[in-house]
Amino acid sequence: MKLTHVLHFLGWAGLFGLAYTQAPLYYSNQNQYCLHGLAAVDRGPLHDDWLANTASPTPVFDVLISVTVKYGHEFAFYGYYVLLLGLYWSSLVGLFEHLAGIQATSQRRLAFAAVLMLAHSALLRWASYRLFDADYPCYLQGWLAAQYILGPVFQPSTFGVFLIAGIHQFVRNRPLLAVTCLGLACIGHATYLLPAGILTLTFAGLLVADRRPRQALVIAAAALFLVLPVIFDIAAKFQPTTPEAFAEASRILVEVRIPHHCAPRQWFDAVAGLQVAYVAVAWLLGRRTRLFPIMGVLFISSILLTLIQLATGSTSLALLFPWRNSVVLLPLATMIFATRLVQFAGRWIESTTVTVFSISTIVSVTIAGFGIMASHQSYATNATEEPLMQYVRLNRRPGDLYLLPVTVPNFAGNRGSISGDFKPRRGLASDGRLIPIDYQRFRLAAGVPIYVDFKAIPYRDVDVLEWYQRVQWNAAITEARVVTRSELVARGITHVVVTRDRDFTVEGTKLLFEDDHFRLYGVVP
Repeated sequence: MKLTHVLHFLGWAGLFGLAYTQAPLYYSNQNQYCLHGLAAVDRGPLHDDWLANTASPTPVFDVLISVTVKYGHEFAFYGYYVLLLGLYWSSLVGLFEHLAGIQATSQRRLAFAAVLMLAHSALLRWASYRLFDADYPCYLQGWLAAQYILGPVFQPSTFGVFLIAGIHQFVRNRPLLAVTCLGLACIGHATYLLPAGILTLTFAGLLVADRRPRQALVIAAAALFLVLPVIFDIAAKFQPTTPEAFAEASRILVEVRIPHHCAPRQWFDAVAGLQVAYVAVAWLLGRRTRLFPIMGVLFISSILLTLIQLATGSTSLALLFPWRNSVVLLPLATMIFATRLVQFAGRWIESTTVTVFSISTIVSVTIAGFGIMASHQSYATNATEEPLMQYVRLNRRPGDLYLLPVTVPNFAGNRGSISGDFKPRRGLASDGRLIPIDYQRFRLAAGVPIYVDFKAIPYRDVDVLEWYQRVQWNAAITEARVVTRSELVARGITHVVVTRDRDFTVEGTKLLFEDDHFRLYGVVP
């Protein structure tokens, strides 16, 4: 690879990364997926956290977090995400060149880049919330069943960009590199085993149809070799303890914790229906190309498996997320629509005026993305927690265990999936389709163990049952506004956080910290 190619990749990755934006460290899902890695390198007393000692579904990601923090700095997480964003970008641009063929002139590539960057830009999503109180542009890239590849932060799901990279490499007639990319997606996050398996079988079938059966066998064997360690790891860690425990844990995950991911009756609404139609039209627009059968198998298998899950009510199938293929299909659909738009414009797209407009669009959304990040107009957090977390960071000790207020969201009656990344802070707390942002950063930002929270969860069946018991107890005392010293001591809790706007009785404690928003009590030995 030439140095100019590397610089070209990094340049576009940087532009796309700024236009797309990133959330601050330990926002949303990072609080769960960075925990095991940080606990392994003794980030404060996090190694004593109960959740940090449960089985991790993403061991390779944990190692990456640990090595980065031990030998570098956590700010490298931003850089990792920019590289993955660059791979996503370059793969979609490469697929455009495949579809456009000889029509992919430099002016048309620039126009396509402008359309694609605008569709993914923070500016468009920010403006959508201000104008319509909804993030409609996010549905062009994902959020069917609240699932996506490109989220607000570097996390295991972002390794899904390797699925799109794999499709790109296959249409370029590099099948071995294609299944290597699919394997990397699964190594990053085991949830991609199903779409990667479907894609591998599709690639092998297309090679057989091309009278290349030996190569089909080679890529199938290579794909299996790459994912076998992932399969063995998942099987060893998360096999059912007992049929009853597994069934109840699955029910809790599907009905209580993640119905917005798992229950089609919960997440399917008019917007989801439009997304399905959007993919179907894009698929037809891609006919007579190598992409057509690939998208077709992904699309049809998703629909069939979803209908089977609805008919059977299987929680095991629901937790496989057969509709997660949408995280690949929706970006491909947006790429196809952008490609056909550029082709439809014909030679007019190559005019100087359009070229200047394309450059202006790319520059504008890049600058706007940086401005939105710098002015904190996205990825809202509760800034009032900062003084409390600062106090805890400075005074943490081994053996500390913090009890935070817990409220169990009521997802029932709130159909559909939304992104709250660009929703103004004042509207987040009242939206029943979103998990409250309060205290999500507390564990990692303060670097202390907490008893439980609703956002971060384990996956082994007995651990899910334990998590649910903790949540129920914690939610009950939060609602009752009273807890006894004996209950705290029995659970090893040493500190209790309460909000100033709620009277809370906690005996046998002393006040350690107080401001306009919070009180922190320490349990008297």
